Amino acid sequence: MDVSSPSSAPVKPPQSHQRRRVFRIVRIGLGVTLIGLAVYLLWWRQRNVVSRVGYLNGTVINLYATIPGTLTLDPLRPGEALTAGTEIGIIRNDRNPQLETDHQNLETRLQVALTQQQALERKRASRQALIQDLDRYQQSQRWLEIRYSQEAVQRSLGELRQAQEALAIARIEADRYSSLVESGAVARQLADEAVSRAQQAAKIVESRQAELRRHQTALQAARQGLQLDASRTFSFPQIRLIDLQLELVDIEVEQLEVATTIAELRREIANINQQLQLQRIAAITVPTSSVVWSVIHKTGSLGIPLTAGDPILELLDCEDVWATALVSERDNARLRVGAPATVRLLDGSDRRITGYVRAIRGGPGKVEVGQNIAVPPPDLVRNELAVDVQLDTLPPELSAQNFCGVGQSVEVVFGS
Repeated sequence: MDVSSPSSAPVKPPQSHQRRRVFRIVRIGLGVTLIGLAVYLLWWRQRNVVSRVGYLNGTVINLYATIPGTLTLDPLRPGEALTAGTEIGIIRNDRNPQLETDHQNLETRLQVALTQQQALERKRASRQALIQDLDRYQQSQRWLEIRYSQEAVQRSLGELRQAQEALAIARIEADRYSSLVESGAVARQLADEAVSRAQQAAKIVESRQAELRRHQTALQAARQGLQLDASRTFSFPQIRLIDLQLELVDIEVEQLEVATTIAELRREIANINQQLQLQRIAAITVPTSSVVWSVIHKTGSLGIPLTAGDPILELLDCEDVWATALVSERDNARLRVGAPATVRLLDGSDRRITGYVRAIRGGPGKVEVGQNIAVPPPDLVRNELAVDVQLDTLPPELSAQNFCGVGQSVEVVFGS
Protein backbone atom coordinates (compact mmCIF):
# COMPACT_ATOMS: atom_id res chain seq x y z
CA MET A 1 0.00 0.00 0.00
CA ASP A 2 1.50 3.28 -1.15
CA VAL A 3 1.25 6.02 1.46
CA SER A 4 2.00 9.71 0.57
CA SER A 5 3.97 11.81 3.05
CA PRO A 6 2.35 14.96 4.44
CA SER A 7 5.23 17.22 3.38
CA SER A 8 4.83 16.45 -0.27
CA ALA A 9 1.11 17.72 -0.42
CA PRO A 10 0.44 21.62 -0.90
CA VAL A 11 -0.93 23.56 2.12
CA LYS A 12 -3.94 25.92 1.40
CA PRO A 13 -4.78 28.83 3.78
CA PRO A 14 -8.07 28.59 5.46
CA GLN A 15 -11.04 30.46 3.89
CA SER A 16 -11.57 32.54 7.04
CA HIS A 17 -8.07 34.00 6.74
CA GLN A 18 -8.81 35.29 3.26
CA ARG A 19 -12.03 36.93 4.36
CA ARG A 20 -10.29 38.62 7.25
CA ARG A 21 -7.70 39.95 4.89
CA VAL A 22 -10.37 41.35 2.56
CA PHE A 23 -12.21 42.94 5.46
CA ARG A 24 -9.00 44.45 6.74
CA ILE A 25 -8.32 45.97 3.33
CA VAL A 26 -11.89 47.26 3.11
CA ARG A 27 -11.67 48.75 6.60
CA ILE A 28 -8.41 50.40 5.79
CA GLY A 29 -9.84 51.83 2.54
CA LEU A 30 -12.98 52.97 4.29
CA GLY A 31 -10.96 54.61 7.03
CA VAL A 32 -8.76 56.36 4.52
CA THR A 33 -11.88 57.49 2.64
CA LEU A 34 -13.53 58.82 5.79
CA ILE A 35 -10.36 60.57 6.82
CA GLY A 36 -10.08 62.12 3.33
CA LEU A 37 -13.73 63.09 3.40
CA ALA A 38 -13.32 64.67 6.83
CA VAL A 39 -10.24 66.54 5.64
CA TYR A 40 -12.14 67.72 2.53
CA LEU A 41 -15.13 68.82 4.57
CA LEU A 42 -12.85 70.63 6.99
CA TRP A 43 -11.08 72.33 4.08
CA TRP A 44 -14.40 73.13 2.40
CA ARG A 45 -15.77 74.57 5.64
CA GLN A 46 -12.71 76.74 5.94
CA ARG A 47 -13.22 78.11 2.42
CA ASN A 48 -17.02 78.52 2.50
CA VAL A 49 -19.73 79.74 4.87
CA VAL A 50 -22.86 77.61 5.10
CA SER A 51 -26.13 78.90 6.51
CA ARG A 52 -27.68 77.23 9.50
CA VAL A 53 -31.21 78.08 8.35
CA GLY A 54 -32.39 79.57 5.09
CA TYR A 55 -35.62 80.28 3.28
CA LEU A 56 -36.90 82.06 0.23
CA ASN A 57 -38.42 85.42 0.94
CA GLY A 58 -40.40 88.03 -0.99
CA THR A 59 -42.06 91.43 -0.77
CA VAL A 60 -45.73 91.55 0.18
CA ILE A 61 -47.77 94.47 -1.17
CA ASN A 62 -50.83 95.51 0.85
CA LEU A 63 -53.81 97.04 -0.94
CA TYR A 64 -55.99 99.36 1.14
CA ALA A 65 -59.37 100.99 0.62
CA THR A 66 -58.85 104.51 -0.74
CA ILE A 67 -62.36 105.75 0.11
CA PRO A 68 -65.09 104.66 2.51
CA GLY A 69 -67.89 102.68 0.95
CA THR A 70 -69.05 99.22 -0.08
CA LEU A 71 -66.35 96.96 -1.51
CA THR A 72 -67.16 94.40 -4.20
CA LEU A 73 -64.14 92.20 -4.92
CA ASP A 74 -63.67 89.63 -7.65
CA PRO A 75 -63.50 86.00 -6.48
CA LEU A 76 -59.74 85.72 -5.99
CA ARG A 77 -57.84 82.81 -4.52
CA PRO A 78 -54.32 82.67 -3.07
CA GLY A 79 -51.75 81.73 -5.69
CA GLU A 80 -53.63 83.41 -8.54
CA ALA A 81 -51.35 85.39 -10.84
CA LEU A 82 -52.38 88.97 -11.64
CA THR A 83 -50.92 91.36 -14.18
CA ALA A 84 -50.28 95.05 -13.60
CA GLY A 85 -53.31 97.28 -14.15
CA THR A 86 -55.90 94.52 -13.69
CA GLU A 87 -59.10 95.78 -12.04
CA ILE A 88 -60.04 93.32 -9.32
CA GLY A 89 -62.81 95.19 -7.52
CA ILE A 90 -64.62 98.45 -6.94
CA ILE A 91 -65.66 100.60 -3.99
CA ARG A 92 -68.92 102.55 -4.20
CA ASN A 93 -69.94 105.39 -1.92
CA ASP A 94 -73.21 107.01 -2.98
CA ARG A 95 -73.38 109.35 -0.01
CA ASN A 96 -70.78 111.78 1.33
CA PRO A 97 -72.57 114.14 3.75
CA GLN A 98 -69.67 116.50 4.39
CA LEU A 99 -68.80 117.09 0.74
CA GLU A 100 -72.46 117.43 -0.24
CA THR A 101 -73.02 120.00 2.53
CA ASP A 102 -69.99 121.97 1.38
CA HIS A 103 -71.25 121.76 -2.19
CA GLN A 104 -74.68 123.11 -1.22
CA ASN A 105 -73.15 125.99 0.76
CA LEU A 106 -70.97 126.94 -2.19
CA GLU A 107 -73.95 126.82 -4.54
CA THR A 108 -75.90 129.15 -2.22
CA ARG A 109 -73.01 131.60 -2.03
CA LEU A 110 -72.68 131.47 -5.81
CA GLN A 111 -76.36 132.34 -6.31
CA VAL A 112 -76.04 135.29 -3.91
CA ALA A 113 -72.95 136.52 -5.78
CA LEU A 114 -74.70 136.16 -9.15
CA THR A 115 -77.70 138.12 -7.86
CA GLN A 116 -75.37 140.83 -6.59
CA GLN A 117 -73.61 140.90 -9.95
CA GLN A 118 -76.93 141.37 -11.78
CA ALA A 119 -77.94 144.19 -9.40
CA LEU A 120 -74.61 145.92 -9.95
CA GLU A 121 -75.00 145.55 -13.71
CA ARG A 122 -78.45 147.18 -13.58
CA LYS A 123 -77.14 149.94 -11.35
CA ARG A 124 -74.23 150.54 -13.67
CA ALA A 125 -76.56 150.67 -16.69
CA SER A 126 -78.82 153.24 -14.98
CA ARG A 127 -75.82 155.38 -14.03
CA GLN A 128 -74.52 155.24 -17.57
CA ALA A 129 -77.93 156.36 -18.88
CA LEU A 130 -77.90 159.30 -16.46
CA ILE A 131 -74.37 160.16 -17.51
CA GLN A 132 -75.45 160.20 -21.14
CA ASP A 133 -78.42 162.47 -20.33
CA LEU A 134 -76.30 164.84 -18.28
CA ASP A 135 -73.64 164.79 -20.95
CA ARG A 136 -76.30 165.89 -23.46
CA TYR A 137 -77.38 168.63 -21.07
CA GLN A 138 -73.79 169.74 -20.69
CA GLN A 139 -73.27 169.72 -24.43
CA SER A 140 -76.42 171.81 -24.84
CA GLN A 141 -75.22 174.18 -22.17
CA ARG A 142 -71.84 174.53 -23.85
CA TRP A 143 -73.48 175.12 -27.20
CA LEU A 144 -75.68 177.82 -25.66
CA GLU A 145 -72.68 179.44 -23.99
CA ILE A 146 -70.81 179.44 -27.27
CA ARG A 147 -73.86 180.90 -29.00
CA TYR A 148 -74.14 183.55 -26.30
CA SER A 149 -70.44 184.41 -26.63
CA GLN A 150 -70.74 184.58 -30.40
CA GLU A 151 -73.67 187.00 -30.13
CA ALA A 152 -71.71 189.08 -27.63
CA VAL A 153 -68.81 189.21 -30.07
CA GLN A 154 -71.17 190.27 -32.87
CA ARG A 155 -72.73 192.94 -30.67
CA SER A 156 -69.32 194.26 -29.61
CA LEU A 157 -68.20 194.24 -33.20
CA GLY A 158 -71.26 196.34 -34.17
CA GLU A 159 -70.69 198.78 -31.36
CA LEU A 160 -67.04 199.05 -32.36
CA ARG A 161 -68.02 199.91 -35.91
CA GLN A 162 -70.45 202.57 -34.71
CA ALA A 163 -67.77 204.02 -32.45
CA GLN A 164 -65.28 204.02 -35.32
CA GLU A 165 -67.80 205.83 -37.57
CA ALA A 166 -68.52 208.38 -34.80
CA LEU A 167 -64.77 208.86 -34.38
CA ALA A 168 -64.35 209.48 -38.09
CA ILE A 169 -67.16 212.09 -38.07
CA ALA A 170 -65.75 213.72 -34.94
CA ARG A 171 -62.30 214.00 -36.49
CA ILE A 172 -63.72 215.52 -39.67
CA GLU A 173 -65.65 218.02 -37.64
CA ALA A 174 -62.63 218.88 -35.51
CA ASP A 175 -60.49 219.40 -38.64
CA ARG A 176 -63.19 221.64 -40.15
CA TYR A 177 -63.51 223.83 -37.04
CA SER A 178 -59.75 224.09 -36.79
CA SER A 179 -59.56 225.46 -40.38
CA LEU A 180 -62.42 227.87 -39.67
CA VAL A 181 -60.66 229.16 -36.57
CA GLU A 182 -57.59 229.93 -38.61
CA SER A 183 -59.70 231.90 -41.07
CA GLY A 184 -61.50 233.65 -38.20
CA ALA A 185 -64.95 232.35 -39.19
CA VAL A 186 -65.72 230.71 -35.80
CA ALA A 187 -64.58 231.14 -32.27
CA ARG A 188 -61.71 229.12 -30.74
CA GLN A 189 -64.07 227.67 -28.18
CA LEU A 190 -66.12 225.87 -30.80
CA ALA A 191 -63.00 224.39 -32.30
CA ASP A 192 -61.78 223.16 -28.92
CA GLU A 193 -65.13 221.54 -28.25
CA ALA A 194 -64.96 219.69 -31.61
CA VAL A 195 -61.46 218.42 -30.84
CA SER A 196 -62.61 217.27 -27.39
CA ARG A 197 -65.49 215.34 -28.93
CA ALA A 198 -63.05 213.65 -31.36
CA GLN A 199 -60.82 212.60 -28.48
CA GLN A 200 -63.80 211.17 -26.57
CA ALA A 201 -64.85 209.26 -29.68
CA ALA A 202 -61.35 207.78 -29.93
CA LYS A 203 -61.51 206.61 -26.33
CA ILE A 204 -64.89 205.02 -26.99
CA VAL A 205 -63.36 203.14 -29.94
CA GLU A 206 -60.56 201.83 -27.71
CA SER A 207 -63.11 200.74 -25.14
CA ARG A 208 -65.18 198.95 -27.78
CA GLN A 209 -62.01 197.21 -29.10
CA ALA A 210 -61.11 195.99 -25.58
CA GLU A 211 -64.66 194.73 -25.05
CA LEU A 212 -64.53 192.90 -28.40
CA ARG A 213 -61.27 191.20 -27.43
CA ARG A 214 -62.78 190.17 -24.09
CA HIS A 215 -65.83 188.63 -25.76
CA GLN A 216 -63.60 186.84 -28.30
CA THR A 217 -61.54 185.36 -25.48
CA ALA A 218 -64.73 184.26 -23.70
CA LEU A 219 -65.90 182.64 -26.94
CA GLN A 220 -62.64 180.68 -27.24
CA ALA A 221 -62.93 179.57 -23.61
CA ALA A 222 -66.56 178.51 -24.13
CA ARG A 223 -65.56 176.38 -27.09
CA GLN A 224 -63.02 174.59 -24.84
CA GLY A 225 -65.54 174.18 -22.01
CA LEU A 226 -63.76 176.69 -19.74
CA GLN A 227 -65.06 179.51 -17.61
CA LEU A 228 -63.24 182.84 -17.29
CA ASP A 229 -65.64 184.53 -14.92
CA ALA A 230 -64.45 183.62 -11.38
CA SER A 231 -67.77 184.51 -9.90
CA ARG A 232 -69.51 181.78 -11.90
CA THR A 233 -69.88 178.25 -10.48
CA PHE A 234 -70.38 174.82 -12.03
CA SER A 235 -73.85 174.11 -13.25
CA PHE A 236 -75.99 171.33 -11.81
CA PRO A 237 -75.43 169.01 -14.81
CA GLN A 238 -71.67 169.36 -14.44
CA ILE A 239 -71.71 168.68 -10.70
CA ARG A 240 -74.05 165.72 -11.07
CA LEU A 241 -72.00 164.36 -13.97
CA ILE A 242 -68.83 164.37 -11.85
CA ASP A 243 -70.66 162.58 -9.00
CA LEU A 244 -72.02 159.94 -11.38
CA GLN A 245 -68.62 159.31 -12.93
CA LEU A 246 -67.10 158.74 -9.48
CA GLU A 247 -70.00 156.46 -8.55
CA LEU A 248 -69.55 154.54 -11.80
CA VAL A 249 -65.89 153.91 -10.93
CA ASP A 250 -66.93 152.53 -7.51
CA ILE A 251 -69.54 150.29 -9.15
CA GLU A 252 -66.96 148.90 -11.59
CA VAL A 253 -64.56 148.16 -8.71
CA GLU A 254 -67.35 146.35 -6.85
CA GLN A 255 -68.23 144.44 -10.02
CA LEU A 256 -64.63 143.29 -10.34
CA GLU A 257 -64.64 142.05 -6.73
CA VAL A 258 -67.93 140.18 -7.25
CA ALA A 259 -66.64 138.65 -10.52
CA THR A 260 -63.52 137.45 -8.69
CA THR A 261 -65.68 135.94 -5.95
CA ILE A 262 -67.85 134.17 -8.54
CA ALA A 263 -64.80 132.74 -10.30
CA GLU A 264 -63.38 131.45 -7.00
CA LEU A 265 -66.74 129.90 -6.01
CA ARG A 266 -67.06 128.16 -9.38
CA ARG A 267 -63.53 126.85 -9.04
CA GLU A 268 -64.29 125.49 -5.58
CA ILE A 269 -67.53 123.93 -6.82
CA ALA A 270 -65.63 122.23 -9.66
CA ASN A 271 -63.13 120.86 -7.11
CA ILE A 272 -65.98 119.63 -4.89
CA ASN A 273 -67.63 117.94 -7.87
CA GLN A 274 -64.35 116.26 -8.76
CA GLN A 275 -63.92 115.11 -5.16
CA LEU A 276 -67.48 113.81 -5.09
CA GLN A 277 -66.83 111.88 -8.30
CA LEU A 278 -63.63 110.42 -6.86
CA GLN A 279 -65.34 109.63 -3.55
CA ARG A 280 -68.29 107.89 -5.22
CA ILE A 281 -66.39 105.23 -7.16
CA ALA A 282 -62.86 103.92 -6.67
CA ALA A 283 -61.52 101.03 -8.72
CA ILE A 284 -59.15 98.55 -7.10
CA THR A 285 -56.32 97.85 -9.54
CA VAL A 286 -53.20 95.76 -9.26
CA PRO A 287 -50.13 98.06 -9.13
CA THR A 288 -47.69 95.49 -10.49
CA SER A 289 -47.57 91.92 -11.78
CA SER A 290 -47.91 89.79 -8.68
CA VAL A 291 -49.50 86.78 -7.00
CA VAL A 292 -52.41 86.81 -4.56
CA TRP A 293 -50.86 86.10 -1.17
CA SER A 294 -53.88 86.53 1.08
CA VAL A 295 -57.48 87.69 0.55
CA ILE A 296 -58.52 89.61 3.65
CA HIS A 297 -62.11 90.34 2.60
CA LYS A 298 -64.13 87.97 0.43
CA THR A 299 -67.06 90.16 -0.45
CA GLY A 300 -69.23 88.17 -2.79
CA SER A 301 -71.77 89.94 -4.99
CA LEU A 302 -73.33 91.99 -2.16
CA GLY A 303 -70.11 93.59 -0.98
CA ILE A 304 -69.04 94.65 2.50
CA PRO A 305 -68.72 98.13 4.03
CA LEU A 306 -65.20 99.49 4.58
CA THR A 307 -63.66 102.69 5.82
CA ALA A 308 -60.76 104.45 4.13
CA GLY A 309 -57.49 102.71 4.94
CA ASP A 310 -58.93 99.26 5.66
CA PRO A 311 -56.78 96.44 4.18
CA ILE A 312 -58.28 94.53 1.26
CA LEU A 313 -55.76 91.90 0.21
CA GLU A 314 -52.05 91.11 0.12
CA LEU A 315 -50.05 90.55 -3.06
CA LEU A 316 -46.69 88.87 -3.45
CA ASP A 317 -44.25 90.49 -5.85
CA CYS A 318 -42.54 87.59 -7.67
CA GLU A 319 -40.17 90.03 -9.35
CA ASP A 320 -38.50 90.58 -5.97
CA VAL A 321 -37.75 87.16 -4.49
CA TRP A 322 -34.57 86.60 -2.53
CA ALA A 323 -33.09 84.10 -0.08
CA THR A 324 -32.63 84.95 3.59
CA ALA A 325 -29.92 82.92 5.32
CA LEU A 326 -29.04 82.88 9.00
CA VAL A 327 -25.34 82.42 9.68
CA SER A 328 -23.20 82.71 12.76
CA GLU A 329 -21.92 86.16 13.68
CA ARG A 330 -18.41 84.65 13.83
CA ASP A 331 -18.51 84.47 10.02
CA ASN A 332 -19.23 88.16 9.62
CA ALA A 333 -15.66 88.94 8.62
CA ARG A 334 -15.89 86.40 5.79
CA LEU A 335 -19.03 87.95 4.29
CA ARG A 336 -19.35 91.06 2.15
CA VAL A 337 -22.03 92.68 0.03
CA GLY A 338 -21.75 91.59 -3.59
CA ALA A 339 -20.03 88.28 -2.78
CA PRO A 340 -21.26 85.27 -4.81
CA ALA A 341 -23.56 82.75 -3.18
CA THR A 342 -25.25 79.49 -4.12
CA VAL A 343 -28.78 78.70 -2.96
CA ARG A 344 -29.74 75.02 -2.80
CA LEU A 345 -33.41 74.10 -2.59
CA LEU A 346 -34.22 71.55 0.12
CA ASP A 347 -37.41 70.30 -1.53
CA GLY A 348 -35.73 67.12 -2.77
CA SER A 349 -34.91 68.50 -6.21
CA ASP A 350 -31.39 69.57 -5.09
CA ARG A 351 -31.67 72.49 -7.52
CA ARG A 352 -29.05 75.18 -7.13
CA ILE A 353 -29.57 78.89 -7.88
CA THR A 354 -26.73 81.38 -8.14
CA GLY A 355 -26.90 84.85 -6.66
CA TYR A 356 -25.01 87.47 -4.70
CA VAL A 357 -25.19 89.03 -1.25
CA ARG A 358 -27.25 92.22 -1.31
CA ALA A 359 -27.62 92.96 2.41
CA ILE A 360 -26.27 91.84 5.76
CA ARG A 361 -28.32 92.61 8.83
CA GLY A 362 -27.22 91.88 12.37
CA GLY A 363 -29.46 90.83 15.24
CA PRO A 364 -32.48 89.26 13.52
CA GLY A 365 -35.23 88.68 16.04
CA LYS A 366 -33.83 91.41 18.31
CA VAL A 367 -34.93 94.47 16.31
CA GLU A 368 -37.79 95.37 14.00
CA VAL A 369 -36.78 94.68 10.42
CA GLY A 370 -38.69 97.67 9.08
CA GLN A 371 -39.57 95.76 5.94
CA ASN A 372 -42.86 94.27 4.83
CA ILE A 373 -41.82 90.73 3.89
CA ALA A 374 -43.64 87.47 3.53
CA VAL A 375 -41.60 85.41 6.03
CA PRO A 376 -40.22 87.36 8.98
CA PRO A 377 -37.21 85.97 10.86
CA PRO A 378 -37.96 83.76 13.88
CA ASP A 379 -38.19 85.37 17.28
CA LEU A 380 -35.44 85.26 19.87
CA VAL A 381 -32.65 84.46 17.43
CA ARG A 382 -29.29 85.15 19.00
CA ASN A 383 -25.77 85.65 17.70
CA GLU A 384 -26.67 85.26 14.05
CA LEU A 385 -26.68 87.37 10.92
CA ALA A 386 -29.54 87.61 8.45
CA VAL A 387 -27.96 87.66 4.99
CA ASP A 388 -30.15 88.48 2.00
CA VAL A 389 -29.09 86.90 -1.29
CA GLN A 390 -30.39 88.31 -4.55
CA LEU A 391 -31.18 85.51 -6.99
CA ASP A 392 -29.89 85.79 -10.54
CA THR A 393 -32.85 83.92 -12.01
CA LEU A 394 -35.91 82.25 -10.54
CA PRO A 395 -36.47 78.66 -11.74
CA PRO A 396 -39.66 78.07 -13.74
CA GLU A 397 -40.73 75.50 -11.19
CA LEU A 398 -41.18 78.30 -8.67
CA SER A 399 -44.33 79.66 -10.30
CA ALA A 400 -47.35 81.54 -9.03
CA GLN A 401 -49.14 78.34 -8.01
CA ASN A 402 -46.53 77.68 -5.33
CA PHE A 403 -46.13 81.39 -4.49
CA CYS A 404 -42.83 81.60 -6.37
CA GLY A 405 -41.24 79.34 -3.77
CA VAL A 406 -41.51 81.92 -0.99
CA GLY A 407 -41.28 80.19 2.36
CA GLN A 408 -39.37 77.11 1.11
CA SER A 409 -36.30 76.06 3.07
CA VAL A 410 -32.93 76.45 1.38
CA GLU A 411 -29.27 76.09 2.17
CA VAL A 412 -27.06 79.01 1.21
CA VAL A 413 -23.32 78.56 0.61
CA PHE A 414 -21.15 81.67 0.49
CA GLY A 415 -17.86 81.39 -1.34
CA SER A 416 -14.58 82.51 0.20
